[in-house]
Amino acid sequence: MESVNIEKLLDKYFEGETSIAEETTLKLYFAKQNVPEHLMQYKAMFAYFAQNKTEVSKKPIQVNPKKQTWYGKSMAIAAVFLLLVAIGIKYTYSNDKLSDAELKEAQIAYVETQKVFKLISENLNKGNNAVAYLNEYESTKNKIFK
Repeated sequence: MESVNIEKLLDKYFEGETSIAEETTLKLYFAKQNVPEHLMQYKAMFAYFAQNKTEVSKKPIQVNPKKQTWYGKSMAIAAVFLLLVAIGIKYTYSNDKLSDAELKEAQIAYVETQKVFKLISENLNKGNNAVAYLNEYESTKNKIFK
């Protein structure tokens, strides 16, 4: 009867639906000496997990944070600044008629903002292309090493 419950717990375990208490039950069950023959393969697996839980790396792990470039930050700041200028012009002169000089200035700010957005878009597309290349590499690697 106990092995039936353990088999149900194993099914839940492999589906990722067990609680911590249920996983502890499984670990304790497979730590015992007398495990039925048809469950012996799982005993080895849980023994492996218990053994690896105590392992500690002797080498220090060094994490190198990704450096942000000044170019990307400055472009983002410029885009936000131009957007705020455009919004400020819009709300400052929303009720008044714009003079020709002010209208030209607003159009220049709009064109500059569009240029900045296009530049940001191109840089993001370069990143997307790199990710697509990595995805293609990963799928090819998986096909080869199956």
